[in-house]
Amino acid sequence: MAQVDFADGKAHRGYASVAIGLRAIQSVGLNKEKDSYLLNDLEIETRKRITWAFFMLDRTYSASRNYSLSLSDKQFTLPFPSPETEALLGDNGSLAHGSLHDGPGKQGQKVDHGILVCLLRLYSLWGKATEYVFEPFVENSLPPWQTGSALAIIESEWLQFETHFADAHRYINVDLKSRVRGDPKSRTYLSTWVCVQFLFHSIQCLLHHPFVIMTKLRNFNGNLSATFLQKSFETSLLHSRWIVRFIREMSEVDFETCDPFLGYLAAIAATIQLEHTGSKNPQIALLLNKEFRILVDFMTELSVYWGNMSVLVNKVNELAARHQNYGSLYYNQEGFSGALSKMPTPSSMPRMSAEDEGLMWEILDFGWSSGGHEATNFGNLAIPAIPQESKIQADEGHPAQSTRSLGMQQVGQQNKDGQRGRMTPNLPNFDQISESINEGRLPEWPFQTRGGDDVIGAAMPDIPDWMILGDYMAEHL
Repeated sequence: MAQVDFADGKAHRGYASVAIGLRAIQSVGLNKEKDSYLLNDLEIETRKRITWAFFMLDRTYSASRNYSLSLSDKQFTLPFPSPETEALLGDNGSLAHGSLHDGPGKQGQKVDHGILVCLLRLYSLWGKATEYVFEPFVENSLPPWQTGSALAIIESEWLQFETHFADAHRYINVDLKSRVRGDPKSRTYLSTWVCVQFLFHSIQCLLHHPFVIMTKLRNFNGNLSATFLQKSFETSLLHSRWIVRFIREMSEVDFETCDPFLGYLAAIAATIQLEHTGSKNPQIALLLNKEFRILVDFMTELSVYWGNMSVLVNKVNELAARHQNYGSLYYNQEGFSGALSKMPTPSSMPRMSAEDEGLMWEILDFGWSSGGHEATNFGNLAIPAIPQESKIQADEGHPAQSTRSLGMQQVGQQNKDGQRGRMTPNLPNFDQISESINEGRLPEWPFQTRGGDDVIGAAMPDIPDWMILGDYMAEHL
């Protein structure tokens, strides 16, 4: 119900649904580890999955300047769900699969609790990353390159997660394309695996996004670390290209996903790619323009199912059209950041106009494309008894894209197990949806020459060739 509200431009109601659900879970203690001797294993597993589903929803939609987490990580002390096969079989060993607050264990220890547990741990890190990015500037906070800073702590946890990531789930061992072709029954696993990979790389994309770095450093006093700026720049490029890689591989084997959250993560990667489409090297500019289009096309395909994705596509395309106004967000005056003529300072960091910054925040704020920016009366929080046709109004003059609400219908007949009918989604007939959403090809990104002595960041910094043109892309990730 929350996802439908977000897609229909009713973010205020979606946030309320998630918050009410979490409070209901907390009120009966489903988020705590406790004795459940009155329940069988299957009932325990079902309750765990409901609780962890809300955990993920809360962290998915809290990537916002206006909304924060409803329940922090420390409130979730229940065990993780069992792997899919054990859950379906009602395995008695399903309760021994660790929790979110397990200690680090032995150095380098890799205990495979299943791909779903990997996703939950990454959602925990994602929640911390979004809180860091969207929190207001705090006086006397440590610079991000210093030990003990908020960024350093999150980076350390991200690296620690990798050391315990089981080899069976690594990119090179899963081999997405071969597995899709050779094992059609692995769809459930691969869908979760794709989410894990998207989230793993997107955490780094968001933390080191050039715009985020620019806004985080502008209020610091003193000199900035040029090495940190260079490393951050390269990190955002590397991990955003991984997102492109997964989209390309899924497309090659017709492996479709309909999760709007993946579209949002693709939008973050696309705004990073814009930093490189203006390169003076035509080969690099053409390659990264192509990758930018892959990301936008992926989001456009999702907009057929989710109306808020069409709003996001419009905003990313508008940012691309305005990109020439501010050039690169990366501090670089001499063409090579390792040999700057002077130490970078907050006052010499590149700036965007208020309009451009506002547009960038709207893209990074997941709730904005779902109407999360609009003031809401308490009466609008009510869930209507009968779903109605609704539209998302894209602000800034963008045309509204219509989408059919995913209503709920009562299934009156009994199933083969003798169970009574339950509320199930009434999915729309996608063949009847207006094709105006995908009408025509998207305009190509116009290359602009960044000339002039007064443009900060007119030249792209030197980075290793393999990051742009080479075949090697750090396969161990």
